[in-house]
Amino acid sequence: MLFRNNKPNVAKPTKNELMKTIKDSGSIDIGVFEPVDKNNIRLVKQELDKLVRNGDVSIVVIKSKS
Repeated sequence: MLFRNNKPNVAKPTKNELMKTIKDSGSIDIGVFEPVDKNNIRLVKQELDKLVRNGDVSIVVIKSKS
């Protein structure tokens, strides 16, 4: 049963599980920038600009709870 007591039964994947699933899905190039903070935001913006010039890009953003 997918729903119990009107609450969805959804498993939250870890970051590593999510990356493994994405990598296993086919010919996808993954770049990881971790952590992104004000010291390296310029580098991340440059990489995004390069990727967008070459075609469509999907971005996954994960924020820590701290």
